[in-house]
Parts: sequence; C-alpha cells; structure tokens
Amino acid sequence: MKRRHKWAIVALVLLALAGLLGGGIYYIAHVQEALWTKAVTDILEVTAQGRHALDTYMEKDAETLHLLAADLSGEDPADGATLLKKVRLFSESGTSYICVVLDTGTVYTDRQQTGYVLSQEQLDTFLALAESGVRRPFLDGYTGVWTLGNYERFTFADGTVGLVQKTRPLAEVAQRFSLSFYDDTGFSYVVDREGDILIRSLHKNSNRTFQNLFDIVDLQGNESGAVETFRAALGNGKKGVARFQYQEQEYVFCYVPLESVPGWDVISIVPNQVIMEQAGEIIEQSQILLLLVAAGVLVLTAFFLFYRYSTRRIVAAKEEARRAAESASVAKSRFLSNMSHDIRTPMNAIIGMTKLAADQADQPDKVRQYLKNIDLSGRMLVGLINDILDMSRIESGKMVLSETDTSLEELLTGIVKMVQPMVTEKKQQFEVRLLQVQHETLCFDALRLNQVLINLLSNAVKFTPAGGAITVEVAEQPAVKEGCARLVFRVADTGIGMKADFREHLFDTFSREQDSRVDKIEGSGLGMAITKMIVDLMGGEITVQSQPDRGSTFTVELDMRLPGRQLPAEDPLPPMRVLLADDDAATRQSAAAFLRELGAAADIADSGQAAVEMAVAAHGRKADYDLIILDWKMAGLSGIEAVRGIRERIPAEVPVVIFSAYDWAQIEAEAVAAGANGFIQKPIFRSTLYHCLRQYVLRQEPSAPVGGDTADLSGRRILLAEDNAFNQEIAREILQEVGAQVETVDDGRACVERFAQMPAGYFDLILMDIHMPVMDGHEAARQIRRMRRADAVTIPIFAMTADAFAEDIEAAKAAGMNCHIAKPLDIPVMLREMQRYLPR
Repeated sequence: MKRRHKWAIVALVLLALAGLLGGGIYYIAHVQEALWTKAVTDILEVTAQGRHALDTYMEKDAETLHLLAADLSGEDPADGATLLKKVRLFSESGTSYICVVLDTGTVYTDRQQTGYVLSQEQLDTFLALAESGVRRPFLDGYTGVWTLGNYERFTFADGTVGLVQKTRPLAEVAQRFSLSFYDDTGFSYVVDREGDILIRSLHKNSNRTFQNLFDIVDLQGNESGAVETFRAALGNGKKGVARFQYQEQEYVFCYVPLESVPGWDVISIVPNQVIMEQAGEIIEQSQILLLLVAAGVLVLTAFFLFYRYSTRRIVAAKEEARRAAESASVAKSRFLSNMSHDIRTPMNAIIGMTKLAADQADQPDKVRQYLKNIDLSGRMLVGLINDILDMSRIESGKMVLSETDTSLEELLTGIVKMVQPMVTEKKQQFEVRLLQVQHETLCFDALRLNQVLINLLSNAVKFTPAGGAITVEVAEQPAVKEGCARLVFRVADTGIGMKADFREHLFDTFSREQDSRVDKIEGSGLGMAITKMIVDLMGGEITVQSQPDRGSTFTVELDMRLPGRQLPAEDPLPPMRVLLADDDAATRQSAAAFLRELGAAADIADSGQAAVEMAVAAHGRKADYDLIILDWKMAGLSGIEAVRGIRERIPAEVPVVIFSAYDWAQIEAEAVAAGANGFIQKPIFRSTLYHCLRQYVLRQEPSAPVGGDTADLSGRRILLAEDNAFNQEIAREILQEVGAQVETVDDGRACVERFAQMPAGYFDLILMDIHMPVMDGHEAARQIRRMRRADAVTIPIFAMTADAFAEDIEAAKAAGMNCHIAKPLDIPVMLREMQRYLPR
C-alpha cells in the first residue's frame, strides 16, 4: 500500500512537474510574445509619429507654394521681371523655387538672374505633372543633387497655365525625418506602392545596397502568400506589420502610409533578433525561476500563484499603459489641431489683408480699413495665444469674462471679413441678416463671442459642400433680465447635417461623428465643447437642429447688458428719399425700418429690375431719389446690372451704392465701371446707413478711424530700456507721434546709469523691458528706487514685457514698478496709462 501510495505521490509530483514545465514553457512563450508585440507596437507608433512629422513638413511646403501660386496668378506671364521678383521673395535657405510658363516653356528661378526656355524634354516633364503634389526624387540638373519637390499648377491673369515648384535637397529631408532604432540596427525608409525606395537614412549603418523592398523579400525564400499580402497592403494604403527573411535573418517591417503624398509609405525595418534581445534577461530569469520551482511541490505552488498574479498584473499594466498612452496622444493631437484651426483663421485674415493693403497702397481709405481689420484679427490672435499659454485656466476649467462696451457692428463686420476667404474659396452663398436689432453697442466679452461665432461659421463652411448656402441671422428680443437686451444668433447651412444619435454628444469633448462623409474633413472634436463652455459662462444657451443631408442650424441666445455710458446722439439728417433693393425680404424690411428711423422716406424693391423701373419712373416725375442702394447678388438682374440700367437713363448726380456680404475687392472694378459710387458691407446696421447717407447724400467725408493715440505728451522726456531694436523703434515712433522726447538704452544697467547721470526731474517716465542682458528690468527698477535722490521714488516706471500672466504683474509691482503693459502693445491702453501718471 505504501509503495503504491509512494508511486502515486511520485506520479502526482511528476504530473505536477510536467504541468509545471508545460505551464512554465507557456508562460515564457506568452511573455516573449507580449514583449515582442509591445516592442513592435512602439516601433509602429514611432513610425507613425515620424510619418506625421514628414506630412506636416510637406504640407507646410505645399501651403507656402500655394501662396506663391496665388500671388503669381494675378500677373502677366510675359512680365518676366515681376515673376522673377515674386519667386525670389519666397526664396529661403536650402530651398529653390521656380515658376514655369507651360504655354511657352519659359522658366524663372531664384538661382538665375533672368528667365530661360526649357528643352522639350524638360518641358514634357512639367507638362506631365498633375494639378499639385510631390514629385518623386529626381536629380537636379542645375546642382547635380538628388532633390525632393512640391509643385502646383495655376492660371495667370490672361488664362495662361503656369506651374510653380519648391525643391529642397533629398539629403536634408532624409537627415531630418529618417528614424533609427536600437542603436542604429534598424532604420526607416520612404517607399512607393511598387516598393521602390525614395528616401533612405544617411547613416553609415543603413543598408544602401537594395533599391526595392520586394527585391529583398522575393529572393529570400519568403512565402509567396505573405509577400503578396504585404504588397496588397502597401497598394491599398494600409498600416501594419510584416516579418520576412533577409540574408538568413528575420526582419520586422512596420509600414504607415503618408497622408500628404498618396502612394508613399514610411517603412521601418528592424532585425527581429535585436527586438527579442530586449526580452532576453526576462526570459532567462523566468527559466531559472522555473528550475527552482521544479524542486518541490511547495515551490511549484508558489510559482503557480506567482504565475497567475504576475500574468494578470502584466496584462493589466500593459492595458492601462496602452489606454493612457492612446488617450494622451489623442488628447494632445486634437488639442493642437483645434488651436491650429483657431489661430489660422485670424492669421489668414491678417495675411490676406496685408497683401490687399500692399496692393492698394495708393488708396488711403482702403488701406486704413485693411489695417483696422488686421488690428481686429491680431487682437483676436493675441487673445487665443494668451489662452493657450495660460494652461492652468484651461486645465482647471477656469475662465474669466472681460466685458466691455463693444460695437456689435464692428464685431460682425470683422467676422464677415474673416469668413469671406473661406466662403469664396468654396464658392458658397453667404448671407447676413439683421432682425429688429435696436442696440448696436452692448457690454459683452468680444473675444469670446467672436470665438463662438467663428467656430460655428468655420464648421458651417467646412461641412457644407461647394455651392451650398450659409446664413447668419442676428435678432434682438426683449430680455428677461433688467438692463439687458437678448441677442439671438443663428448660423444655418445646407451642409451634410448630423444624425440624431450624434447630436446628443455634439458638445462632448473630442466628440466627432463616425461617418464616411466626414472622414476626410479635418477636426479635433474640441471646438463645439469649447463653444458650449463659453456660451454657458456667458449665461446663454446654445441649441442645434440638424438632419442628415439637409443641413444644420445652431442658435445661440445671450442676454447682454446695455452700455453703462450714454452714447453720443446722432446729428439729425434733412429729409431725403432713398430706394433700397434686395431680394431677401428680411434684409429689406430691416434696412427700410432703419432708414425710416433716420427720417428718410424709404421705397423698397424686391429685384434689380424693379429698382431700375422705380428709379426711372421717379426720374420721369422729376423727383429723383437722393440715394439708391442695391444688393450685389439678386435673382434675375444683379446689382451691377441694375446700376448699368439706372446709369443709362438717370444722371450721375444720383448716387448709387452697392451693398453685399462679400468682399468689395471682388467687384469693385466692375461696379465702378458700371457707375456705382461706393460700397457698404453687410450686415446693414442703423449706423451703417446713417454714415452712408452722410457720405453719399450730404457729401460729408467719412469719419476718420477711431484711434487710441490721442494723448498729448508734448515736452515729456521718457527713458526707454529695451534690448530689441524693432521694439525700440515701435515704442519710440509711437511716443514721438504724441510729442514725447525719447531716449533709448539697451539693457537695465545702462538705464540705471543714464537715470543717475541726469539731474532730478529730467525724465518724466521710464519704460522698462523685463528680459534684458547685463541686468533685467526688475533689478534695474529696484536699484532706481534705492537711489538717494528726490525723483527716484516718484518717477513712474512701466513694465513693458511679453510676460503677461498674473504672477508677472505681481513681480513687476514687487520690484517697484507702477504699471504693467503687456506685449504686443495695446497702444490706446499704454497712452491712457501714461496720461494718468503724467497729468497736465
């Protein structure tokens, strides 16, 4: 019995050991596979990040090239000097730009002083290129260097087809974007769908012998099915991992398609042996542990428990780490994408308006308007940047409203001008309507409301196909709160709409509808969440109505406080008759009501043809209108066509004005040629019509733009400490324009020494930058305050710095400074503060 029991125990132990051994082998294999999978996932993620960096790099080149193409499209292709000049303006270190007139074969490049004619073979190369894209690497005939280039076709002013190309050395691209792995045993390559290697690492250890990936895998005895699967994955633009033999060694291929260049992929090739070496120590320790546990049942039990515990812990830790990494990566990418969207919108307006101002420098009125729009967009941009930098507010959800008396007319006009380029590009219909708006000046946070409306409008443009319609309505309703007016903003579009189940999550963070219609439309999923947060903070409400393929309507309702100050009364206008034509009933009624409030007798027409007939009939009665206002886009007879019809039978003494939500620059030449006297921008407020009547009927000059530099600092001496020459020049010019005498120094020590050299009372004020060499602004202010002289304590010292957070203001005060002026300078605020400290 004992013997039988003994053998039973032995059998049990052997069975336990066999189970232990089997479990141990399974455990080692599982850990090894998990470590391999984690390593390969990391390689694939790094490859995707490298792909994203290369995509961003190429997209930036494409954007620059598009700006050059847009700039050249308005030129005469025969004007070689101008083409060469514009090409050189875009020249930058390490790149080359060319412009090719495809009809003549003439090329202009920043490397030559004059244009020259391409050979037929060279011209055929450019003619074969599509509308835009990236060329395969080619040998530059001028430099003898392998080159990578972006290109874009465009049309000159006379209809001639041109092409611009931006190139940079292939070695520079490879140096910047090639990835290496595991002490340079693995590298990344850029290949096309046929497997040809286009960009390879320049590192000496990188394999430079093969030219095509399939030449590697086809000749090494790899399974044909696996090779064909890999080939199909590249051909279909898939992302994934494959393993192949090469020179009796197994390699891992991680491939990710480029988004900016269809048909190209980034591939990382790493020896599998190197990857597995990372797991060698863990595997060896597991084997030792297995041998020790095999010595006895107790160790076997302990190992079994350890195996269960460690396996679960490893899997849970891996899953938690994976989810955390994915969440952080998605949050960061979407946040940056949203901020890029918000920043690019005013930046696009700044760039566009700057070009318009340069092109029309001989027309001061227009230049002033362009500069005003640049200022509005710049202020919005500064506000956005401040929010991005102030991460504590974003992370904690804290945001403080800055409510001031603001012109609703200026806000909406600025928004319209910012949206115009996007609407024009997609050839969409754009209309802005006012419905019973009685208060033009209200107290609200202009930056936040601007952000809300720009977000809604940019989404409407983005999700509305070309030729669609976008409408903005602004209505005023009685407010429940005393001393307020309720403003209702509606942004409607005829776009793709939304499904009902998605509308419930529209305002959730990172929410984005999963739909093939929006897969290729950029978006972070943060925009609507931020919009909802701002509307809630302003005490308002936002709702949405939407149906798939029928468009969306967003409604924002806000109670805005009436202005705290009494607005100046308008000068009364003499009796006058006005004819207004618009095919939009709401606009007609609103504008006619405003005209009647101003004391004008208003006749309205619902079409261009009706306006012509009414104007001609009035002329026949010898009772001409004092002013005729025509909408540009009307069904049937357009506004410009109506102007021509009126001018054929009515003398030029009767002023005719065009109004539209579109840019005046698009129609100015045609409108003026037809006989129009001027233009007013929609939306049409009461003040818009008031100034229009004064300008075109009473022949009074339009009011000069309101500036903030009305201060008088004549005879005041100001010491400016600033190490940046451009900032010195800006501040000096501004102060000299208002009469101040300005002395400049380049650092804090020089400021202290100059102040000490001059007698007490010589300087009236010190403007002090904070970050300067030799001595910073804080220390300079402290040393001045410690001087034993009468004016050391009393002279006003202003901090003039880009450090704009609350703690920076407190630091300036602690150093003895009286005032903190943030850069970029708000000129009206700076001059107002100076006058407060330097009273007459």
